[in-house]
Amino acid sequence: MKLQNIKLIGTIVVLSAVITGCAATGTADERWVEYRSWTKITEGRVSTGDPTGFVGTVHAGPTGYRDIFVNKIGIATNQGSAPYNYPVGSVLVKEQYKDKAAWEAQGSPDLTIMVKVSASAAPDAKNWRYAPGLTAKPEENAFCSGCHTAALSSDFVFTNEDFFKTQ
Repeated sequence: MKLQNIKLIGTIVVLSAVITGCAATGTADERWVEYRSWTKITEGRVSTGDPTGFVGTVHAGPTGYRDIFVNKIGIATNQGSAPYNYPVGSVLVKEQYKDKAAWEAQGSPDLTIMVKVSASAAPDAKNWRYAPGLTAKPEENAFCSGCHTAALSSDFVFTNEDFFKTQ
């Protein structure tokens, strides 16, 4: 029993460190402050469940609903086909809603933001930074990049035209 409590406390400490490491700066980054004017790649598509098998409790979990926007820099790559290699400056913003009612109301969602900050011939996790909210500073994040490694062949982005063809 004590070992289980120690494991639980350890998990809480690790998660707290990840969240603290992604502290908000208080001002929305100009690169994505107007993200809702970008192309909504989930337009006309219901994005829910766990089609990748990697959502777990992240991004509102398998019962959550998500909308994803991409800026002008990344749209051609996102709407193209493999092999994917997003240009530097590409930004994707994922809105996460706890359930269908919240998604339909389009209220204040949780946000996760991906920013392509450097280029390489082959996709590399070090090319991306993640921000857990509109005012958060994008940083390297081992948790995010670890999960997104499963999308290596699409430059660490799960949701693109090839993905939608499988849904």
